[in-house]
Amino acid sequence: MDSEVYIKACELAQAIVQSTEANELRKAEQRIREDKVANNLAERWKKVYERITNLQNNGQPLTESDERSIEFIEAKVENHPLILDFIEAHHKFTNMLEEVNSILSSALTLENKECGTDHCVTCPSKKQCSTEPQNYSS
Repeated sequence: MDSEVYIKACELAQAIVQSTEANELRKAEQRIREDKVANNLAERWKKVYERITNLQNNGQPLTESDERSIEFIEAKVENHPLILDFIEAHHKFTNMLEEVNSILSSALTLENKECGTDHCVTCPSKKQCSTEPQNYSS
C-alpha cells in the first residue's frame, strides 16, 4: 500500500487528537475523575450498563430491579453538570469523527466528482479539499 496514505492517515490521527473536540472531551473526563460524586456516578452507570449489555447479549430479559436501577442512575446522571458536560463533549467529538468519515466516504464515491455539491457546501473544510486525485510523488 502507498506509504503516502499511511503518512496522511497518521497526520489525520494527530489532527484529531489535537482537535478542540478531543481536548474538550479529555478535560471533561478529567473533571469527572477529580470529582468523587461524579466519578462514583460514572462508575455506577458503567456497571449498570455492563449488566444490561450482558443480559441482552445472553437473550435474558431485564428484571424489574434492573429497570429501577436504570431509571435511578439515569436520573442522577441527567442532573450532574460534570457528567452532562462530558456527554456534550462526547457528542461533539463523535459528530466531528462522523464528519471526517463522511468526507472520506464522499471522496471515494463517484457522486461527488466536483466540489460544490450539497455535501461540499456544508463540509467543515469549506471546499478546501479536492476531489481530484492528487499526485504527491515528487
